[in-house]
Amino acid sequence: MKLVQGIAAIIDIALLAWLVSNEGIGRPGVFLAWCLCTVAAGILVARNWPFGPLTVLVVASAMPRATISTLHLHLRPEHIAIALVLVSTLIGSHRRWCYSNLKWHWFDYALLMYVATSFLTSATSSPSPTLTLRWATMGAVSITAYFLIRLLVRDERSLQQGVNCLLWVGAIESLVGIACFLSNRVFATQFGVAAEQYGFMPGTHGTQYEANLFGAYAACCAILFLVIYLRSDIGGRGWYLGGLIVATAATLVSLSRAAMLALFAVSGLILWLTLRRRQLNVRRTIAFAIAVGFLFAVASPFILNFVEERFASIDLTELASDETTQIRLVQIAAACDEIREHPIWGMGTNSFQLTFDWQDYVPGGVGADEDAGAWIGNTVVRVLHDTGVIGLAFFLAFLALLAITTRRALKSTSGSKHTLIFALCVSLVVYIITFQMTEASILAFPWIHIGMLTGAITSTGTL
Repeated sequence: MKLVQGIAAIIDIALLAWLVSNEGIGRPGVFLAWCLCTVAAGILVARNWPFGPLTVLVVASAMPRATISTLHLHLRPEHIAIALVLVSTLIGSHRRWCYSNLKWHWFDYALLMYVATSFLTSATSSPSPTLTLRWATMGAVSITAYFLIRLLVRDERSLQQGVNCLLWVGAIESLVGIACFLSNRVFATQFGVAAEQYGFMPGTHGTQYEANLFGAYAACCAILFLVIYLRSDIGGRGWYLGGLIVATAATLVSLSRAAMLALFAVSGLILWLTLRRRQLNVRRTIAFAIAVGFLFAVASPFILNFVEERFASIDLTELASDETTQIRLVQIAAACDEIREHPIWGMGTNSFQLTFDWQDYVPGGVGADEDAGAWIGNTVVRVLHDTGVIGLAFFLAFLALLAITTRRALKSTSGSKHTLIFALCVSLVVYIITFQMTEASILAFPWIHIGMLTGAITSTGTL
């Protein structure tokens, strides 16, 4: 253990020296915060296994808004956390525990092939291979979080620790977002809020990258709380109900339409499945209904007008009448044009921002004043554009194989483990829905969630 702590200390010192050499010592408060957080993360990773690394990964993934720029890269806390945990699993005293009896499955290999394809297309089909290879590397680092979770979640105890960590961090992040929203409304502060995310309406993002992703993150957390509250026999159900209310409130203040619709749709699915399996506890359901009613009664004066305006702007007969929808449609249409030109191999990771120009599609109109570059909000279109049919085939194969394995695990388990697998599975549906509007596969938090699910299903001992 002393050896591991020494190695962690050396890594911390090297990281701090690197930060000083590249960032200088300007803005002392920000620099000191990065230093202290890096040191604390290194100590936690080294001293408390596997809960320490799990905590560091989950916490860091919840704050992608914090960045430092060096060597033309935008580094986030998750990148430093992944580096610390990766080194610890490679050379730490627990490396034998990580790799012993580890079974790799076909979905793991499919994901590795997808990553390899992203590098190949970025090197051979890109308009600027130097940039796209750099972005492919950053994407691969985020996906590395999935494999690290696979190494860390090996039994029921580590699975429970990991899920509890997701819940705690999700609840805290939700509270941070709610506080940012209220502060903006009362004191006109800007921290954690994009004042004009939706025209004249604020978009709350907390420490997440942007408001739609904050909403998706909070909604996913709310579904986790809901499933465990309704189905689990674990004590402390009041905490799960409280977390559900906080995460639901955070979803509402994000004003993300996709997140709100996903939350209500998946919640309805859960209630229907629970009723169908005759697992619906009347007392818990009544307490849930009362709590949700109280939440809407309290929140309505703050957000009701915003929510009504967000949905009133949608015209199903003319989708382009809504500004944010028009931006998404234009960008997806432009991406599809490029897909038709490069269908097999795509154009390289994040290459769309190198070729897209608003003036080509809406001269002087909505979006034309955006900063240089653009993004593809739909995950399937983004993967197809960047890696072509081949990359999309590997990506969809990964999801399909994971779904088949999850279904098999649900059939062969019972009790608390079945509940945790089901909770992680249905909460992932929130990301599947919301990522069709706002893509986030280049960030670590969805990969950590998927890694937790694969750790849950592979630790059953039946696969």
